[in-house]
Parts: sequence; C-alpha cells; structure tokens
Amino acid sequence: MIDLYTWTTPNGRKVSILLEELGIDYTVHSIDISKDEQFAPDFLKIAPNNRIPAIVDRDTGLALMESGAIML
Repeated sequence: MIDLYTWTTPNGRKVSILLEELGIDYTVHSIDISKDEQFAPDFLKIAPNNRIPAIVDRDTGLALMESGAIML
C-alpha cells in the first residue's frame, strides 16, 4: 500500500493519476500548502525538501518526493 502526501496542484495530481492508471492501492494524505503544512516536522521526515507530492511504500518504508522522481 502506498501513502500519497499531496495537495490540489498540477504536480500533486500527476501522481494520483499515475497510481490510478497503474491500479495501485493508495491512501491520500492532504498537505495543505496554503497553511504551510509542508513544513510540519512529520512531513519533513518524509520529504526533507518540503515538496509535495511525496509517497511512502508501507511495505518497504521507501519514500520518494517530487512528481518527476515518483513517476520515473
């Protein structure tokens, strides 16, 4: 299962579209960038550069951030 940390931005939507097209189960966690939630300590553990989107594979603990890197 994948945890997707994102917001309603074009880059944020790219990864959810990718996961849907690949048929991968995922859970969405909203990171409201208008409220600076991307700077929260818990999110910075996942994405140290404070960028959305970010994903975490629950099975392996692997975390990736930024839409281009995730899509590759």
